[in-house]
Amino acid sequence: MEFVQLQINYADWENPAVQSRRCYEVARKHGKPVIIMEPVKGGMLANPPESVADILKTAEPDSSVASWAVRFAANLEGVITVLSGMSNVEQMADNLSYMKSFTGLTDAQKDTLKKAQEELARIPLIPCTTCNYCAKVCPMDIGISGSFTAMNYLTLYKDKGMAAHQEQWLVGGHGRKAADQCIKCGKCESVCPQHIAIRKNLEVVAENLLAK
Repeated sequence: MEFVQLQINYADWENPAVQSRRCYEVARKHGKPVIIMEPVKGGMLANPPESVADILKTAEPDSSVASWAVRFAANLEGVITVLSGMSNVEQMADNLSYMKSFTGLTDAQKDTLKKAQEELARIPLIPCTTCNYCAKVCPMDIGISGSFTAMNYLTLYKDKGMAAHQEQWLVGGHGRKAADQCIKCGKCESVCPQHIAIRKNLEVVAENLLAK
């Protein structure tokens, strides 16, 4: 193959489900150029949690929050293109303003992004790694990992519409049943390597994403 296209952004860099860093390192190990998609995570890193945005705006008050995400991706060695979705002319102008003469991140900027990543990591999420051992024993065929991924989106970005869309795609779109179909048998929890309170968290998903 001539190149590898990967989902890479500073939020997913160490995400155990996406594994951006590990995928990137495999591509580079084999000398393959990388094209990056989702550098702003579907727009979510243009509006990250307030505590993360504060870190970025304090470091560079005149730079857009989204610019940090694109620059993080563009700074990686071996990257030939960063695909950035834009919704209007203003976003295009913003992208051009910092990328037309981009020569890489400074040490201070790298440190700022590290602080932003550490702040994201402090936000309490369901620690699901999408191993799907639970799915193999669930008698109701519930999309447990997809439900938890969607709930984590809601916790991080407070965007119920996007989180609900994720739930529909990752659960129903993959032929699984929704969280509110759980019969609380507990088989899932007996095989979960992360020792997640799966039944309780499925209730949270049902209450926050599925309730009308």
